[in-house]
Amino acid sequence: MKTLRKYVIGETLIGISSTLGLFVVLFFLFDLVHVLSDGGQLATGLGMVVLRSALEIPSWIYELVPLSALTGSLIVLARFSSNSEYVVMRSSGMSLKNLALILSIVALIASSITLIVGELVIPKTQKMLQTIDVKTGSDQHVVAQTFRSGHWIKDRDRIINITRLTKDFQLSGILIFELNAADRAVTRIIKASGGSIKDENWDLRDVRVTDVYSDRLVRSKHSTMNLNTYINPQIINSLLAGESNLTYLELAHYIEHLENNGEDVYRYKSVQWAKIGHLVTVFLLILIAPTFVGFESRGRHAGFWIFIGSLSGVGLYFMNQLLKSIGTIARWHPATYTFIPIVVILMMAYWFVANREKR
Repeated sequence: MKTLRKYVIGETLIGISSTLGLFVVLFFLFDLVHVLSDGGQLATGLGMVVLRSALEIPSWIYELVPLSALTGSLIVLARFSSNSEYVVMRSSGMSLKNLALILSIVALIASSITLIVGELVIPKTQKMLQTIDVKTGSDQHVVAQTFRSGHWIKDRDRIINITRLTKDFQLSGILIFELNAADRAVTRIIKASGGSIKDENWDLRDVRVTDVYSDRLVRSKHSTMNLNTYINPQIINSLLAGESNLTYLELAHYIEHLENNGEDVYRYKSVQWAKIGHLVTVFLLILIAPTFVGFESRGRHAGFWIFIGSLSGVGLYFMNQLLKSIGTIARWHPATYTFIPIVVILMMAYWFVANREKR
């Protein structure tokens, strides 16, 4: 049984890897063709265009792993059936339960790789993408320069506006409103032409301060000013990267910051639960693969069952997206619309396998 277990695990991992590699290559080529056909980003050279597409590969891997896991497992199991290998496995004492236990090892490996890519690789590649600007004549160091109003950040009794931020956390165009804790009235306005961030200290330069009193305004100028805030480089990175590119721990830290400032965190908690659901989906899609392969038919209609299995995986994705939209509008708990599709397809797979095993 040990030799058989190694054989099934190895073949399944090869099948999943081959399917995932094929999907990633197709996405890479499609993205490259789209960029080249646009023509507007070729000023910096073909190499930079290819590099940008290559840095997107981890994100594609993360998104394509569930479908690749199901499709690759189906192809391998269908081959076992068509070559009568499964008949030999069953004659040696293997049941569907034993097969599920073996596939759970494959599922654990695939989920672990997905976790590593999502939590370690993607954040680094996305930060690299932030520092690459392929537009002609642009500042290669700028990672954030948004609308005229810039980025707005709430820091307890402060509201901070930043026009531009570089990758080494150099700031420009800084505007800070300090509020009275009692009535939330503006008590001080700070303007600075630039500054830098180090931990939770901001070193501002060329500073103009306006103190607001009930009967007068007092203005002063300072060449430098040190400002202690809760906005550290990690918070800035979370703000600029977007919730989908943050790790689970970064999301937790940013949610804590938002909760301390009394802001809505529903969107970020939804992303947290989506990350958990993604890993569970990868694990379960491999386990339910035997549901869609008719082992007793010895390969008859194998292509049909592979198609049905892959279609079920796509259907699970669209069901998840639909429930996510409905749940977000209705303000359901994120765990609800994350796991409903998974539970439904798991129950159907269990019922189908249990009835097949009885026969």
